[in-house]
Amino acid sequence: MRVSERPDLGKLATFQPNKNLPVYRWFLFKEGFSRDLVFLLAETFQLTQGDLVLDPFCGSGTVPLACKQLGINCVSFDVHPVMLFTSRVKVRDYDVDEIKRESKRLLKLKFERPQFSPSSFIARFFPRHVLEDIVFFKEKIAELKDEKLRDFFLLALMGAAMRCSYAYKDGAALKVRERRLPYFRGELRRRIAQMCYDLARFDKRSCSIEIKRGDARKLELPDESVDAVITSPPYLGKTEYIYSFRLERELFLNGEENTSSFIQLGARNWEKNINEVKEVVGELHGDSLNYFADMWAVLKEMYRVCKSNSKVGLVASDGCSSEGVIEVCHRLSELAERVGFRAKKMIILNKRFCTTPSRRKLGITNESLLLWEKS
Repeated sequence: MRVSERPDLGKLATFQPNKNLPVYRWFLFKEGFSRDLVFLLAETFQLTQGDLVLDPFCGSGTVPLACKQLGINCVSFDVHPVMLFTSRVKVRDYDVDEIKRESKRLLKLKFERPQFSPSSFIARFFPRHVLEDIVFFKEKIAELKDEKLRDFFLLALMGAAMRCSYAYKDGAALKVRERRLPYFRGELRRRIAQMCYDLARFDKRSCSIEIKRGDARKLELPDESVDAVITSPPYLGKTEYIYSFRLERELFLNGEENTSSFIQLGARNWEKNINEVKEVVGELHGDSLNYFADMWAVLKEMYRVCKSNSKVGLVASDGCSSEGVIEVCHRLSELAERVGFRAKKMIILNKRFCTTPSRRKLGITNESLLLWEKS
């Protein structure tokens, strides 16, 4: 495997370039990567209309949305309800005139104080009058018969609500940070208008896009059905997204599920994989060993569903523990080789310090683009 460094492509492994892109910006997901990385890989892999791309870790939907712009079929999987909801809303087709008519009606509705008792968790992030506005519009949106319209306005409501909240995301923690808040109804109006504006500017092509709830370790796909995989699994020890979207889940998706059910990796100890994995990863233990055991199961599934000569582009990062850097990228490539892939390149995109909570530097982690091929 050839190793190279391309710091000039570093931003492509982040969500930053998506923040000003129509539709992509509807839901900010800092753990995601950019549309332009998908475009680059699609060109590198020479993907064309009729090909099928797999993303087993859908996140906020960057891969299926980019495929929709390219006219390439895509199937994506995730287990987190917020990720599934936002991704599905992003990739749908809409009648913008119908949205504008319905939004005009919604925003003219006279406020009626709703009867509700918010949980203490939800209540601490909003002034009472803002929360009443949110619940009022949520109830009105729920009355819409058209599912696409209902979900579109619910995502707009979610975005407006977070802008008008005291919520501050600090890693996995949600903290209260009091500040001057925008007028809620005005923020909702602005959000809907921006989303309509984005739809008018969003270039798309005809193709099949599917977003399914499913575990990456057990994909509901036929053997040898996929032409390419473009994805980024959760990073070792970095599962903040599971908890940091609790507010959106509980307030808008009525979510009371156990958050452990959202974890695709590290959730179970796949005993049958441990011995094979230990030969590659060495003397790791606990969550680190479970991570690689789970990734071993993911890689085997990817190999099963890929056609011969299929390409894989996977963004991964080394881990960081109290003992120092845990090398992930090389180990994943070696596991991929054992599964049957040919590990061709490892392109280091970003380097970051591994530090202790007191900010003592323990080493440098590599965030890399791994390129493999099914021979």
